[in-house]
Amino acid sequence: MGLVLKHIEQTKSGSFQYRRRVPKAVGTVIIKREFKRKLGDSRREALAAYPRYHAEVEREIETARARIARGNAVQGSGMTELEAYQEALRLRGEMLAEGYGEWDFLSAADIIVNRYPVDPETDDPIGATALDTHTINMLRLGPERHLPPPPTLDDARKLYLKEHLRADNPDTDSRVVGLANRVIDAAIAAMGRNPELSAITREDARRTRDHMLDRVKATGRGVGEKVSASTVSRELSIISAVVNFALVEFGLDATVQNPFRRLPVARVAKGQGQKASDKRTPLPPEVLAEARQRVLGKAAPELALIWRLIEGTGCRIAEVTGLLIEDVRLTGEFPHIRIEPNAVRSLKTETSRRVVPLVGDALRAATEALELVQGGDSLFPSYGRPRGSDAASASLMKHLRRVTLDTKHVIHSLRHNMKDWLVLAEVASLEQNLILGHTLGGVGDRVYGGEVAKLRATTRAMQRAHEVKEAR
Repeated sequence: MGLVLKHIEQTKSGSFQYRRRVPKAVGTVIIKREFKRKLGDSRREALAAYPRYHAEVEREIETARARIARGNAVQGSGMTELEAYQEALRLRGEMLAEGYGEWDFLSAADIIVNRYPVDPETDDPIGATALDTHTINMLRLGPERHLPPPPTLDDARKLYLKEHLRADNPDTDSRVVGLANRVIDAAIAAMGRNPELSAITREDARRTRDHMLDRVKATGRGVGEKVSASTVSRELSIISAVVNFALVEFGLDATVQNPFRRLPVARVAKGQGQKASDKRTPLPPEVLAEARQRVLGKAAPELALIWRLIEGTGCRIAEVTGLLIEDVRLTGEFPHIRIEPNAVRSLKTETSRRVVPLVGDALRAATEALELVQGGDSLFPSYGRPRGSDAASASLMKHLRRVTLDTKHVIHSLRHNMKDWLVLAEVASLEQNLILGHTLGGVGDRVYGGEVAKLRATTRAMQRAHEVKEAR
């Protein structure tokens, strides 16, 4: 009785071998024409050897299909020249790891070339994709002779999104990623090209700034008006951050300057300075008192506690809604909350990472919040989630708008109130910045004492600020 397994044949000498042609679909990855191996001299030996080798062949074919699919996906995602180079380098590395040698590389390159018509003068493929072009050159020349292309602004954007913003992380705020993409797209449009990082000039930066200042608002308040200088300044700071990050990561920071650094905006904005309607101002005492009464009387308990903590600490709303139970420290000489990045929310700046003293009504609100919460990690479960601060802000704004229609009066105004109270209490700027999480001054300020010393100083400062608040 003969063997009936696929891909097995008996040779003239009577032995049994596995023989299978490489599928055309993976012919650009698997260089050989066929899989071929002797399985044994007898049927018993062939039957014993067949399963292992057949599984090995199937794995190699499946790996090749996956590699081709991955390459197609990368190629279809708008890859840059540098990304195409890096993918070609990775493919060559995989082939090396699988034992392929120099002749195999040349054969694989020829297979890719044969997909395209060839220029009779240069023998170069006509119309080859960036990935195929770099793969051909990488296989023929190797990384020592085929050097990487210089990084572009688009490369800088993609690196920033991946490494700094962690755009692939589901916890990353999609609005932050979207804004970074929009401002880089605007810069590329203004310059009329996707420039190499080392080729961006100060003139390019000014052209980008002027292009942004000439835009007209299409949605929101002030439709039809020019975008404000403050908005453009924020957008340019994002571009500058992207370029700075890329210059360091690509090893260019020693030789290339960031042309977007300290680019003036307001003084060249042709009267487009920050509009009064764009500014946030402190709530007047009568507005603050009426809004507080309404929130505490009509809002849900969690919202009322959030209001009291913002009012009593000057924290940003996301810093409060994102608090974990473990961030609230009520024991010890200096009760406080700890503002740290977590899975719910990131922080605006590194100096936003801080400890904020709890005194007066803020201390009472924190105590009540701990008593109210039922299990879990979040101090405010209804809002301790991604974008929970947006929901809390929207709900609180509904109450505030029943009291004031002034567009300069928003929830963030409570933070400006705290700033005013600190100033009126004659608190030094260092303690103000430590409490509010603003950028500190010189190097000495940034390493100001230990945590206990900071808490001692900021608690005294906060107590004086609350005395001013109660007196108004």
